[in-house]
Amino acid sequence: MSHTISGVHFLITYACSSQCDHCFVWGAPGRGPGMGVADVDRFLDQLAATGSVRSVCAEGGEAFLHYEVVLHFTRRATRLGLAPSALTNASWVTSRGLAEERVAELLAAGLTSLGVSTDQWHRRYIPLAKVETLLEVCAAAGLQASRMETSLEGVMFRGRAAHRLARDRPLRPASELTTCPHEQLTAPSRVHLDRYGRLHLCQGLNLTDAPRAEALVSYDPAAHPIVRHLADGGPHALARFAADLGFQPAPGYADACHLCYCVRRFLRSRFPALLGPDEMYGA
Repeated sequence: MSHTISGVHFLITYACSSQCDHCFVWGAPGRGPGMGVADVDRFLDQLAATGSVRSVCAEGGEAFLHYEVVLHFTRRATRLGLAPSALTNASWVTSRGLAEERVAELLAAGLTSLGVSTDQWHRRYIPLAKVETLLEVCAAAGLQASRMETSLEGVMFRGRAAHRLARDRPLRPASELTTCPHEQLTAPSRVHLDRYGRLHLCQGLNLTDAPRAEALVSYDPAAHPIVRHLADGGPHALARFAADLGFQPAPGYADACHLCYCVRRFLRSRFPALLGPDEMYGA
């Protein structure tokens, strides 16, 4: 094989304590149930059996809305020999004591690192003091932790960002958007896995038309009806394909992600098993 998918990021939930304008998974309160421990066990066992996956990460949405699931995920992954990490926005840090308790539990369970999201959009919902407290606690406990901050220049205009932020950005014609700047779609090293068992090459673009872990080692980008166009000429090529089906491009797009997302929304009715789930498109 020319590619090895060695990392899988678990989308523990699409729910979030925040509702940030730049979120490309449409995270928000009340976005339905997340993974349970039985889901985690089943998915981790399948991934370990492939022999190619080496690391896993718990994220969301806000994964720590289901802290017991994150803790179970960390313990189970460690037992299976998969290096576990996690992402959080620190909204749950109601006291230093709680942060110390959870960091100690996660360290003992085998957590290798923690990413903490904060930026101008997160701070509308979550005080920076919570982030600083969590990072201080991690440093004191010896857990590798990093501040993950997105600037407007770093936004990928898909999901909610395509609807809330793209209209205020300089726009480029579709003909200029001929490459995917963020994902290695033809030779991916990591994918995302949601509670439905869908494997996402890019959030909302599924690896296969069925939730099966063996796709990690049998994926053929040339046979994928969406990826083959993106590989041939980026979002512009996908838009040309969709134009034959009735897609009408706008005069301009904020970036390649914006065009790709708009085309995929149009194509969803024709490729529902490859473009979903509904949550990823704001439905």
